[in-house]
Amino acid sequence: MAEQDLNNRSNTIPIIGSEFVRPQPSDLTIIGDTVKDANGNKVFKVKTPLFGLHNKRILLDPNDSPIVTMKMKVTSKHDRWQVYRGGDLDDKIFTVKRSSSVQLKTRIEVFLKHNQTKEASCDFTIKGRFMKRACTIYVGDSTKVIAQVHEGDERLVATVYPNVDCAFIVTLIFIFDLINMAGTGV
Repeated sequence: MAEQDLNNRSNTIPIIGSEFVRPQPSDLTIIGDTVKDANGNKVFKVKTPLFGLHNKRILLDPNDSPIVTMKMKVTSKHDRWQVYRGGDLDDKIFTVKRSSSVQLKTRIEVFLKHNQTKEASCDFTIKGRFMKRACTIYVGDSTKVIAQVHEGDERLVATVYPNVDCAFIVTLIFIFDLINMAGTGV
């Protein structure tokens, strides 16, 4: 059902904002907490607040304005993260969680705001292997790929497919990494 909804939008996937969607593939490089485009320009940065009771990260634009806030739900056995628009926790956009608490390969499910009460069928899936720091992001449970990530020389390299929200993909990549680090006890 989620795949049909997305296909009805002319194959454009602006989850966080249409300003982050490009008509051509985008290659992004992630080094630490900074994301750069193919030309070496900083396009995003992830900030970890120094103070607070909850594990959270904030995705910033090049001017250090908050795009989304990622907050881990502390009591979740499935490593659940909730993502909110901007710097506060008023407008939830989507939820990300490990599909099961025990996994050999990492499988993470993404549920958009309209789909969070039932969580019967995910809107996006991330499949990957932590040791290789590689993953592929799909629409729902389909085989339609919207982004791929692999590890390069001390960095992650992401290819975001055309008409897909780059801020959404970067947010998922950081959450994927955080969930995998939590699973290893780091």
